[in-house]
Amino acid sequence: MLCIVQTAMAFASSGPRIVGGKETSIAQLPYLVYLRQGGFFLCGGSLLSPTVVLSAAHCVYGAQPEDYTVHAGASRLDEAAPVVRGVASFRLAPSYSPTNFDMDVAMLLLKEPVPLSDGRVATIAACRNPPESNAYARISGWGVTRENNREPAVQVRTAMVRMLSAAECRLSYAGMAKLSDSMICASVRGLRDSCSGDSGGPLVYRGQVCGIVSWGFGCARLAYPGVYTSVASARVRSFIEKTLQEIGS
Repeated sequence: MLCIVQTAMAFASSGPRIVGGKETSIAQLPYLVYLRQGGFFLCGGSLLSPTVVLSAAHCVYGAQPEDYTVHAGASRLDEAAPVVRGVASFRLAPSYSPTNFDMDVAMLLLKEPVPLSDGRVATIAACRNPPESNAYARISGWGVTRENNREPAVQVRTAMVRMLSAAECRLSYAGMAKLSDSMICASVRGLRDSCSGDSGGPLVYRGQVCGIVSWGFGCARLAYPGVYTSVASARVRSFIEKTLQEIGS
């Protein structure tokens, strides 16, 4: 998630974070991968197929695919991942806006397929229906564990967050930011949230990826929930399905 400074509307670096979560193992989250750019940890992602990773557009916008690697099957950032793949190309939603994060979705096409046979690496389906309001969904990643932290968590972390209704989501940011139909909100206000470095990672509900960590004002603030790209929204779903069809995945 990009951590937005409320006063100046400036963007902090895309660091890492799950605030209020607990450490876990990649065996519990085999669909979760992370991205490195130039060798440095940057963002999370979800493995949709052996050759396609779903992430946030702001994680790759303006960058070159050859500078990225995707790491799968790893619980810790300080250990070599068992599976590392180069990125052949990016597919960003044509209507992605780097100013307001509308359609903050990207798909990374890998140079070689990721093996799915060892129990630590698996694909996840993109959801067709959004989570119900007040339902709880799972977020996971290596993002920072506090708003002011700079370094990502070494061990992958996870937390359950509450889905907010569209009305509650809009009201939270009223007068501060305009939310589009490609966005949904979730958090346990003041306690659990995604944060810097969790960007691109999945919001999982009923075994499907239903959201992509996108942005928010601070991390785990009482007033401002985390904002996610809604995978089930019509425009996002259309982009994902069209891209998968085009590449034959």
